[in-house]
Amino acid sequence: MKHAGTKSWQIITSEWDFQLEWALWVRAAERIEVPVGGLVTGPPDVDPLPAPSVPSGAPLAEGWLFWWHAVVSQPEPASPFPQEDLAELGRFGPPGFSALDAYPDLQRVVAARWEEANTWHSARKRAGVKAFVSAVASHGRGPRAEGVVVRSVEAEVGHEAAPFRLRIVVVPVLDEEIRSVGGGAFLVPERVHGTDAYTTWLRALVRALA
Repeated sequence: MKHAGTKSWQIITSEWDFQLEWALWVRAAERIEVPVGGLVTGPPDVDPLPAPSVPSGAPLAEGWLFWWHAVVSQPEPASPFPQEDLAELGRFGPPGFSALDAYPDLQRVVAARWEEANTWHSARKRAGVKAFVSAVASHGRGPRAEGVVVRSVEAEVGHEAAPFRLRIVVVPVLDEEIRSVGGGAFLVPERVHGTDAYTTWLRALVRALA
């Protein structure tokens, strides 16, 4: 939260990132086996699983890991969006997905199936927005959980939190590990976000920064 004319804390929650969700859908649909660890999450939470388009064991893992690390590590978009960032974003998009030129097997799959991935992503986003609107209509627009945590920590330490900036990137994965991307950004499994475990983790992080 920022106040006019002052430096303050800011927590940005990023849900339904289409690039991350495209990559997760392709990983699930093509049964791409990659080692979990670091920035690589557990399996995508995609149910029902789409049918694969290539035989099991197709050489897609190396290219997928490159793709995942590239889109996860992209800096948060600035506003207004710089032209160079737009160009880079376009390299990871249709029709050609030129950023994957070095991995033609994966590139062909992604170019052929991104619309399926986007349909899944769009349906998830619509459902999420609908649920949020319904909750607001039923209970009123209360403060976000992140704001409640910060105010609670401020009350505990007896002063306003020092300026800090966090970015919470929510991802649909069968995983419960919160992963640091660097630069104050974290991958948070959708199934963890909003739970007591998330609140406890965020409180400890804010307490260290406050």
